[in-house]
Amino acid sequence: MENGIKTPIEKRIFTNRNLKLKTIKAVGFDLDYTLAKYISPAIEQLTFEKALEKLVKEKHYPKELLKFEYVENFAIRGLIFDIQYGNILKTNKFRYVKRVYHGFQKYPKKERKRLYTNKKVDLSTECYRAVDTLFEIPETYLFAKLIDHFDKSSVKSENSSYKWLYDDIRWAVDLVHRDGTLKNIIRENPEKYINKNELLPLALNHFKKNERKLFIVTNSDHKYTTFVLDFLLGKDFRDYFDVIVYSSSKPDFFAKSAPFKVISDGKCFEAERGNVHLLEAKLGFKGDSILYVGDHIYGDMLKTKQTSAWRTMMIIPELNEQLRIKQKVKGKVKKLIQLFELKNRTNRLLERTIEELNKLIRDKEDEFDNLNIQTVKQIDAKIEKLTLKQNHLNKKLTEVLTQIKEFEEEIDKSYNPYFGELFKEENELSLFGDQVLDFACTYTSDLTNILYYSPTEYFHTPMQLMPHDKEPEFMDIEVGEIGEN
Repeated sequence: MENGIKTPIEKRIFTNRNLKLKTIKAVGFDLDYTLAKYISPAIEQLTFEKALEKLVKEKHYPKELLKFEYVENFAIRGLIFDIQYGNILKTNKFRYVKRVYHGFQKYPKKERKRLYTNKKVDLSTECYRAVDTLFEIPETYLFAKLIDHFDKSSVKSENSSYKWLYDDIRWAVDLVHRDGTLKNIIRENPEKYINKNELLPLALNHFKKNERKLFIVTNSDHKYTTFVLDFLLGKDFRDYFDVIVYSSSKPDFFAKSAPFKVISDGKCFEAERGNVHLLEAKLGFKGDSILYVGDHIYGDMLKTKQTSAWRTMMIIPELNEQLRIKQKVKGKVKKLIQLFELKNRTNRLLERTIEELNKLIRDKEDEFDNLNIQTVKQIDAKIEKLTLKQNHLNKKLTEVLTQIKEFEEEIDKSYNPYFGELFKEENELSLFGDQVLDFACTYTSDLTNILYYSPTEYFHTPMQLMPHDKEPEFMDIEVGEIGEN
């Protein structure tokens, strides 16, 4: 089991940057979606319903909205709200918009290009907001649902902004988290909303080997965090940890200098707020001797990288499903690669044929007075043959393009019917995929996957491939020949 040998792919830990566990002296964890894995779609449905109730009761939205039902499989992480136009965007790694939904209506290519061509999405502006966490998935569906509803029930001008709607939804979702609405319901029935993984204590002890210190840094408050840890690990949960920081206000925890508000200074040090430097002093370790495990691309991965030398492991609960689908469609993906190569070869041959044909026509026209009838007939025969070849290649190209489109749509919808694969957009990395690659030293689907590896494991970065490394000659991909006739 150790060293990942014969480890099922869904249990593997993937590496973006070399990581030697034997050099790690302290391991930290986020709470939500890291130690505590929430059950989907139950938690999303609860958030959706309670946010709607807030909108109806506090913001006087129509009561008919309470009849709305939550539908999973709409949103994925890495999407972007365009607050002005009320659109939900998916971009590639360069932040160029590749698909757009307004409500549940996908914009055609022409409309998408009209709004977003030559325009990189700037997430630092107030116009856009990224969907970074799994907690924002129901918020994204609610945004689409209400836009769809209000657009059908009232006339909107092209210049009217949807900021009012986004602000109301953000307020409602934030409130159900902040005022205890969700937490109180979860406390009443934790089995319905939190996955109690019996392997979690083993995983924590696995990390503790070699005298490592363990700690938690979470934005959740003391009351909720201790309830969840009690549910997951039992009354003696503090025995697993050296430090627990509640209400930490990540990402500010990594960038600002708030003092600790000490709760307990016993064997397990407990405090609220604080900052990364105070925590390092309390642990007795700093920099790259600390590994932090979390699920938030911005609050856990990016800010950790920007403000400290901590190493990172990102928990991506969606990864297992992405891997399952990738296995299912791998034959179609290989066929798609073959079709793209065939398309490129067909295009090149068609362009050469057209160039040769045009040259013959020009030569015939320019030199006609100097040509005898026999030569003209020979040129006409070549023109006729090249015209037939051009028509054949055009037909072939149409067939290949049609097959490419069909395979792309089949593969895309296998992942998500609206936004496709989590880590990719067409043949490029998606914004989310690129962020995982850049900011997470390692990533995996679940914290307990560490049990498949040695406590002193050396995670090696796989060989990085340039585009020329991926040519068919090096990837063992066969491409069919194009007929000449």
